[in-house]
Amino acid sequence: MNSILKQNNSLKKLKSEWESLVVKGLRGSGIDDITKRTDDHIIRGPLSTSADISHEIKTSPKVEVPHLEGRSWHITAVLSDPDVNHANKQALIDLEGGASALRFKLGEETLNIKNSNELDRLLDSIYTEYIPIVITPNNSIDNIDLFKKLKKSSVYLGLNPLTNNLENVVNNLPGNWRAITINSCKVHNNGGTEAQELAHFASSVAYCYRTFGEEISKHLNVEFCTNQDAHLSIAKLRAAREIYSNITKEFGIKDAAITIHSNTSSRMMQKIDPWTNMLRVMSASFGAIIGGADFITTLPFTDPIGLPTKMGHRISRNMQLMMMEESHLGIVNDPAHGSYFHERMTHALVDKAWSEFQTIESEGGIQNLSEFQIRIKNASNKRKLKNEPILGVTLHADDTLPNPEIRSL
Repeated sequence: MNSILKQNNSLKKLKSEWESLVVKGLRGSGIDDITKRTDDHIIRGPLSTSADISHEIKTSPKVEVPHLEGRSWHITAVLSDPDVNHANKQALIDLEGGASALRFKLGEETLNIKNSNELDRLLDSIYTEYIPIVITPNNSIDNIDLFKKLKKSSVYLGLNPLTNNLENVVNNLPGNWRAITINSCKVHNNGGTEAQELAHFASSVAYCYRTFGEEISKHLNVEFCTNQDAHLSIAKLRAAREIYSNITKEFGIKDAAITIHSNTSSRMMQKIDPWTNMLRVMSASFGAIIGGADFITTLPFTDPIGLPTKMGHRISRNMQLMMMEESHLGIVNDPAHGSYFHERMTHALVDKAWSEFQTIESEGGIQNLSEFQIRIKNASNKRKLKNEPILGVTLHADDTLPNPEIRSL
């Protein structure tokens, strides 16, 4: 204990000396002028040391994901085209081009599969028993019968934890299907902060274990968003596993793991000069990889202006392929471990999210999120008031560039 105190005192002294030198170099400005905060008012820096870390983060283990075959994560191709035949052709191109999982974005204006014949057309020539099928969250329970022919496949149904009759549904699913997807990504895209996104996840997990018991663990998945702030995204995903570990321990469950699906943020995408979205998507997917996501979906850079062409899809998956097969980013397990900045930010997000989680629980949990939704809206409004520069829109804007091509129906 004495040696730790001596080390911390030494670090504080060195930090004080560093700050003195920095202030001298700033010539009239102070440390506060170069100190930035997140939307949750967490101090980002400018310097992190081991003295800022109270204990080592011990996250829950990663879940065993089917059909990875040596990969560190699944490159997930989105099927969202209203034309089922076109969606099938694009799926085949994506799979041949390096994608290893398919994501169905179901909806009236997107992939609208009405019957088993249309599903057959969508999956024509695709060996679904080797390809995980991920259905976007808030899927209707009425769609389950539609996918029954995929009982040999690994299917992530995307059901809301509050779905009626969910326990009976779970008990009658094929063993390789996963029922529940906690849609915390929605919190982000509606304007919420990182801590709010994590708190929604925590409250949803607590509800599932209270309602369904320990057996529900194998059916739990969560979707988070990562954005252009790659380092904060890394800390958020690491914090998610720490929070999950803490909650499962409270329920007396050891070594429980959860599948994390990461989507690049739609909130960050811009309609003006959409070419710059490539930079944002690249940073977001980097954050997802280093943060340890199991499935990663990178939105095509043309997503805000219309349906992507083959080029939009190709760039989307090639970003991940480059980071997987050229940069080898998935080789190291938790590469952010030991970085004082990422460790400190992970700790801070866990603490902030846990406080918000307790507030949500005191208000009635995920069954009563009205007050929580007001806080999300307030966070969104505060961010808009900041009016921070956006690359290609308010910073280095170039309105002479033609828009990229999009697909016409």
